Amino acid sequence: MVSYRTPLGYHQKFGRALTDESGPSYGSRAPWQVKSYLEYQGKKFLDRFDPVTYVKLTEQMDSHDVSRSRGTMEEVLSHVEIPVCVLGIDSDILYPLREQEEIATWLPNGELKIIHSDAGHDGFLLEQDQVAAHIKSFLYSHD
Repeated sequence: MVSYRTPLGYHQKFGRALTDESGPSYGSRAPWQVKSYLEYQGKKFLDRFDPVTYVKLTEQMDSHDVSRSRGTMEEVLSHVEIPVCVLGIDSDILYPLREQEEIATWLPNGELKIIHSDAGHDGFLLEQDQVAAHIKSFLYSHD
């Protein structure tokens, strides 16, 4: 996976547009806007993260399991008594909505709120109005 965005999100943002119409419109040297965007994001990423630290961080995230040695995920989450707002993005391929649906179901006081976005996982960053509205609504209902 090169990105957390969806094909539709890329199509809407870039389509088949070139950054420079005078260059070749085919092959590895074609100046596609999407290619320029991904190269730019990759360079920004390398400037912000040490590669070894990033690998270690993702290993820890991938291996984290709140139910390890405590039973099934459903059993563990069934003991959480506080109200929990679970946000899911309908186009997220990194954390599919069905996983958020399970979590909300397993939490006795869990509430699932769905963010509608074509941006995939980046929807939580790009759909700030929806995220804020869901959080405000949740907080006001549990005052």
